[in-house]
Amino acid sequence: MKRASLMLLAIVFLLANSHAATTPGQNATSQRTASDYHNEGLYYYDLGLFEKAAETFKKALSLRPDYADAYNDLGIAYAAMGRHAEAIDSIKQAIHHKSEFAEAHCNLGSVYYQIGDLNAAIRFFRDAIRHKPDYALAFNNLGVALSESEAHLEAIAAYEQALRLRPSWAQAHRNLALASWPVGDYNRVFKHLQQAVSLEPDYFEAYNDLGVAHYKKGQYKEAVASFNQAIKLKPEFESAIYNLGVVRLTLKQRDEAVSQYQRLKALNPNLADALYQGLYKGMILDLKNK
Repeated sequence: MKRASLMLLAIVFLLANSHAATTPGQNATSQRTASDYHNEGLYYYDLGLFEKAAETFKKALSLRPDYADAYNDLGIAYAAMGRHAEAIDSIKQAIHHKSEFAEAHCNLGSVYYQIGDLNAAIRFFRDAIRHKPDYALAFNNLGVALSESEAHLEAIAAYEQALRLRPSWAQAHRNLALASWPVGDYNRVFKHLQQAVSLEPDYFEAYNDLGVAHYKKGQYKEAVASFNQAIKLKPEFESAIYNLGVVRLTLKQRDEAVSQYQRLKALNPNLADALYQGLYKGMILDLKNK
């Protein structure tokens, strides 16, 4: 199972006081404050106008150079634009002005994760936890970075702590299941994937993972059901369509495998070609978990 699928939760960023975002023009009749500009920047960020958000956060900082929240959110806007060096510099400024700013430490870890510096990511996720011991997101993200570093047992411990703090977090259940696979803890794999889909019934990625797990255990009927459910939830889910075709090949159900090949041709020619090779060369193919 590919750890790359874990990335989705590692790049979650936390804006400061996002509930306070206000539309441009509020307080227009009076002197604008740093807080006004900050809240306006949050409004632009929520709209996906990251360049405009960054410009507005800078206006807040021009009025209040020690404004840690604005530095944090400016860094997040830079990260959203792929300007990672500037994101790192800005979030470090947030931490300089407010050393206990756990969210900024976590965000900095997420930027380092994005650029592939896992050691730095792990360090800043741990710093976030040190400042905020009940920080479920930081524990989850620490688990992601540890999994990428192949420190699977430590990753499992981090995910377990995230779930102690937030038991109904379906995505963390999925991450824990995926981290348990490399260490051969299949009971934990099935337990947490099943919890993930129970908590989030439309979680098509987890259904695909569950199908892979059933397939690896030789439980082909259950694998077919899981892949079909993933496809029902997301009809153009390429990996699940491919995986269903592989199971049909394994069961020597050629017509059903051809049907999946036909579905894939327009969606992903490369996956369709791989399935074609299995169909016509008698190959048993690896499943996709992404």
